[in-house]
Amino acid sequence: MSETTSAGPAGARTLSPAEAFVALLIASARSDGVVSPHEANQIEHVVSGMKLFRSSTFETRYTLFTAVVDRIKAQGVDHVFREAVRMIPKELSATAFALAVDLMLSDGRLTAREQSFTEELREALGVDRDLASRIVDVLTFKNAG
Repeated sequence: MSETTSAGPAGARTLSPAEAFVALLIASARSDGVVSPHEANQIEHVVSGMKLFRSSTFETRYTLFTAVVDRIKAQGVDHVFREAVRMIPKELSATAFALAVDLMLSDGRLTAREQSFTEELREALGVDRDLASRIVDVLTFKNAG
C-alpha cells in the first residue's frame, strides 16, 4: 500500500491511491446522509479483498480508514471526494464506480440522493454512460436478494 506524500504548504498531503479508494467508498456510503454500521463493515470487506490492499494488515487498514475519516472531518466530504477522484488511476475508474455503486446498493435499492451521487460519481470518474448503466443493472440484480 502506498504512503501519502507531502504536497503543498503546512503538511498538506495528497491522497495515495489506497486512501483515495477508501475516501471514495466512504463518500459513497455517506451519499444518503449517514454511514451505517453495515456499510462500514462492507467497506472493510471490499477493501480487504482488493489487490491494492492484499499485503496490508487489519491494523494498517484501520489506521488508513481513521486517517481518511479525520481528513473528511477536517476538510469536508466534498473536498476529499474531489481529491479522491483525481487520485484514482484511470484504468480503475470503472472498478471504483462499480465498488461504490455496489456499496450503495447493499440495502437493495438506490435512494434519490444515492442516484444523484451515482451520476456525479460517473461523471467525475469519466465512466461511459452505457457502461455505468450496465454496472448499475448488474449490481441491482446482485443486491436484490
